[in-house]
Amino acid sequence: MSARTRGGHFRRLVVGAAAVLLAALVAAVVVGNGRPFAPDSGWHRWVLDHRSTGLSDVAVAVTHTGVGACAYGLAALAGAGAAGRRRWWLGAAVGMAALLAGQLLRTSLATVVGRARPPTAAWITHPSGFAFPSGHTTTSALVAAGLAAALYRRARRRSSRVAAVAVPGMWALAVGMSRIYLGVHWPTDVLAGWLLAASLAGVCLPPLAALLRRVGRDVGSR
Repeated sequence: MSARTRGGHFRRLVVGAAAVLLAALVAAVVVGNGRPFAPDSGWHRWVLDHRSTGLSDVAVAVTHTGVGACAYGLAALAGAGAAGRRRWWLGAAVGMAALLAGQLLRTSLATVVGRARPPTAAWITHPSGFAFPSGHTTTSALVAAGLAAALYRRARRRSSRVAAVAVPGMWALAVGMSRIYLGVHWPTDVLAGWLLAASLAGVCLPPLAALLRRVGRDVGSR
């Protein structure tokens, strides 16, 4: 079995596991009428007991990078890198459009589930909309997956490939954790965001990458 075939099997395994876990979590939240689970409440109380002014400032700064101009800029960068120099602008547009589609799907799921956020007294920032899945978490994880795929493809050294995956992944992890720290999401909201992003990225990234590579080859052959 070739490395490419093994990689395809592993991707399908990850996507399938993420989709099953997400479906189970959605069902549990709906059956429980959105009430937090015991681990949710425990983590929430622990975070409130271990806050500090410095960490709060860092968390606010990190969480702002997970959506809006920063997230769309990084999605555009990933798309441009995958498309190549000749039609980087088309790749950037595809990257932003893909992120928008993911956000619309996440918003639709959040509306259907309708889970409330933690009590407002715990908030450090001011969120909007329903809690499950976390929007910042889903968005940053989708962007991280796109960036990692684009950077990994261009990396030549093993260390560069590790960094291509690790750096975007650590950023997405920090954004998700910041949502819990800021008191605006239950931990399972964040977990659902990661599972949703893993499912979407696993299904959509391969055809998107193939499309962008084709765009680059078509332009280069003229």
